Amino acid sequence: MTSTTWSGTERVLLHGGTIYSPVSPFATAMLVEGDTIAWLGEDSAAAAHRDTADRVVDLRGALVTPGFVDAHVHTTSTGLALDGLDLSGTQSLGEALDLLSLRARALRGGTILGHGWDETRWPEQRPPTREEIDRASWGSVVYLSRIDVHSAAVSSALIAAVPAVSSMAGYALHLPLTRAAHHAVREAALGSLSAGQRRDAQRRARAEAARAGIVALHEMAGPSISGVDDLAGLIDLARAEPGALVFGFWGELAQEGGIETARAAGAYAVGGDLSIDGAIGSRTALLTRPYADAPDSLGAQYLSAHDIAEHVVLASDAHYPTAFHCIGDAACRLAVDGFEEAAERIGVDRIRQSGHRLEHAELLDDDGIASMARLGIIASMQPMFDEAWAATGGMYEQRLGADRSASMNRFADVVASGVALAFGSDSPVTQLGPWAAVRAAMGHSAAAQRLSARAAFAAHTRGGWRAVGRPDVGVIAPGAPAHYAVWDVDEVVVQAPDVRLSAWSTDPRSGTPGLPPLLRDHPLPRCVRTVVAGTTVHDEVED
Repeated sequence: MTSTTWSGTERVLLHGGTIYSPVSPFATAMLVEGDTIAWLGEDSAAAAHRDTADRVVDLRGALVTPGFVDAHVHTTSTGLALDGLDLSGTQSLGEALDLLSLRARALRGGTILGHGWDETRWPEQRPPTREEIDRASWGSVVYLSRIDVHSAAVSSALIAAVPAVSSMAGYALHLPLTRAAHHAVREAALGSLSAGQRRDAQRRARAEAARAGIVALHEMAGPSISGVDDLAGLIDLARAEPGALVFGFWGELAQEGGIETARAAGAYAVGGDLSIDGAIGSRTALLTRPYADAPDSLGAQYLSAHDIAEHVVLASDAHYPTAFHCIGDAACRLAVDGFEEAAERIGVDRIRQSGHRLEHAELLDDDGIASMARLGIIASMQPMFDEAWAATGGMYEQRLGADRSASMNRFADVVASGVALAFGSDSPVTQLGPWAAVRAAMGHSAAAQRLSARAAFAAHTRGGWRAVGRPDVGVIAPGAPAHYAVWDVDEVVVQAPDVRLSAWSTDPRSGTPGLPPLLRDHPLPRCVRTVVAGTTVHDEVED
C-alpha cells in the first residue's frame, strides 16, 4: 500500500521562501531529517542548523506546501494516454479520424489505444462509426475510449477478437459500446499490453504526477478496468522506485472474491470504481428521470442496494475500507440506501470507523449528504468535471437539462454538512493538475457550491490523506512526513472568508498561511521540486 524500500537519508535545510504551515504561519525556513520534517522557523533562526545540514537549499522566494494527493486516478491508463493517441483536444470528428489515421501509419498494424473524444464538443455532435474507424485505421485493432471511459468506439478487428461481445448488454452495430460490451473489449485491448509496456506507462504517470507536485495516488483498479496484475505491479513499482506513493483500490464485490484478491495484490481497499452506474456523457449514469436528450433511457444499473450492503458488511468485517462509483441521482440513492442497510446490520459506529467512500457522487440530494455525514462516509470528488462540462450548453446541460445540471457536484454543501472531502482527477478523464482543480472548486459554475482557496487546497492535500485513514499527514509541521512540493510563484495571498470583504490580502499580520492568487487570468504555480518521504522525485531547483 504505502510501505517503500526507499526514503530520504539527508539532513536538508531550506530557507529564503514561504512555508505553508498552519502551525507556523510566518515560517520561511524548514529542516528535514531523512523522511521527516524536523523544524520550522524564520530565516533568522535557520543559521543554527546550517552547519549540521548535509544540504542547504535557497528557495529564492519559492512557496513550500504539502504535496497534493490525487484521490482518484487510473495510473496505467494515464501513462498510456500520455504516450498514446490523445483525442481530448480534437475540435471535430474529422480531426479525430485524421489523428487516428496518422497513428495507424506510425504503428504499421499494431494495436491502437486512444482516449479522450467527446462528441458533445464536435460540430457533428456524433461519435465515429465502426466503418469510419476501420477506414481511418486500415483495419487495425482499435480501442478509442470516450473522455469518461464508460464507452468506446472500436474497430471491427477488435470486435472479431471478442466474438461474444455481440450478445452482451451495451453492444451496438454502429455506435460506441457501453456496459458489459465495453468492459469486454476494454479487457481485450488492454490485455494486449506486455508487462513491460504497463510498467513503462506506470512510470510515465508517476513522473507526470511528480511534475504536478503530487505525492500520493489513489489507484482505482478492478477486473474490467485494469486487472489484478496491473494493480499488483503498480504497488510493487511504488515500493521499489521513488515517486508518488500508491494506495490501491480493488473494485470487486467482497461476495465475489474481492477481499481475497485485494489482499493478494496488496490493495488498501476493496472497492473504488466498484460501479453502481456509469457516466453522464455515455448516458449510463443511473437517473430517476430520463435523459433530456434520450427520453427512453434512465441509464445503467450495475448493483442493487442489497449488493452494496452485503459488500459493506463483509468488507467492514475484514477491516477493509470500501468505495463505490456513483454519479446519477438514482445511483447515489442506491449507495446511501446500501450503507444504511449495512448500518442496520452492524451498527453505525462500525460504518463510521471503516473509512468508506463514495466516488464522484455528482448528483447527491440533501438526504444523501445528511446520511453520509451521519455514517462518516467520505466524498471523493473531481472539480475539473464541473470545469469541463458545466458551462451553459455544455455536456451536462445537453444530457440532463438546465435544472438538473445546475445541482451537480455540491462541494460546499458536502463540506458544510461535515462530510470529509477529498479531491482527485479521475485521470485520464481529466489531467493530473491539482492547482487547476483547486481553482475550479473556487470558481464552481454554481456560486453557492464554491469553496474558499484554503478549503479546496485542504481537500486536495490533507483530505486525500484522511480518505486513506491518515488524518495526521498532509500538513507541514514538525514530526510530519516529509511529503512536500516547492512552487515558483509571484506572490502569496490570503483569501477573505466572506465575499463582503476584500477578496485577497497580502497582510502578514493575519497569521493565516497564504496561497498563490488562483485567478482565471493568472498563471498557475509551477512545481520546481517534489519530495516524497524525504526523497526528491522531481527537481528543477538549483541548490
